[in-house]
Amino acid sequence: MLGKSTPKRIPCSTSQDLTFPARYCGAEHPAKWGRSGGLQRYRCRNPDCHKTFNVLTGTPLAKLQHRDKWFDYLRCMRDSLTLRVSAARVGIDLKTAFRWRHRFLTTSAQDNANPLSGIIEVDETFFVESCKGKRHLTHRTSRKRGGQGNRKKKADKISVVIVRDRHGHVSDLVDPTLQKATVHAFLAPIIDRDSILCSDGHSWYKTFSAEHGIAHHRLITLVNQRVIGKEYHIQNVNSYISRLKGGMVRFHGVGSAYLPNYLAWRRLFETAKPAEEAWFRKAIGADQQQIPT
Repeated sequence: MLGKSTPKRIPCSTSQDLTFPARYCGAEHPAKWGRSGGLQRYRCRNPDCHKTFNVLTGTPLAKLQHRDKWFDYLRCMRDSLTLRVSAARVGIDLKTAFRWRHRFLTTSAQDNANPLSGIIEVDETFFVESCKGKRHLTHRTSRKRGGQGNRKKKADKISVVIVRDRHGHVSDLVDPTLQKATVHAFLAPIIDRDSILCSDGHSWYKTFSAEHGIAHHRLITLVNQRVIGKEYHIQNVNSYISRLKGGMVRFHGVGSAYLPNYLAWRRLFETAKPAEEAWFRKAIGADQQQIPT
């Protein structure tokens, strides 16, 4: 008895090939190659590759199920609902709600090198270290019933540098061991050389401005110097930090490992377009990755 032969896959018409490169090797103009899971699949033309993929391959959204519920869940995120309420409203498991939250925020967290110009304000803020979800701690004793760390103890705090210009663009840096070299490396690619930097009295902003030829105004609060010339101050970035801290309260302590994602969430509220679909697409990076929603 003859065995059944496997039919050869015939590629679809290539008249509407992708404009972005193949996911694996970067070859140009991959060909359409059928559909799977409701998504168009493509095949790389490179003879050394020939791998198939879809638009989600290699992105934070790869292999996530229930795409029809993504926007419903993003509405819950936009409204800052808790994980349990969001899971019940959308009809997904609690663990799925947690995984989706951080998968959706991964792209926004990575898209943090926002170019800043004009009058730029910079300041630091601190979050108490949180090891939520970790079963074993090696660097300190556990806190009973989620108690707060010592706010005066530097080792218990995570430093965050917030940079914001008067156009509303924001960038942030999470660094537990904040040092001058780290801050300089963070600021160099995002600050326009014709801008004016306003900061507190910390010396690393002074040296950064001198090295890059950037106009700089230092505001030293210890001598009650909060505004220079009526327009040079750091009140806008401090207001942003206040809103950031207020938004964090509802999460009852953010795990330090996920802090960059929650900072990205705040940036979305501040910078994304108010239209619902535009907010959702920006949240999951759909425009950057040509992801259909």
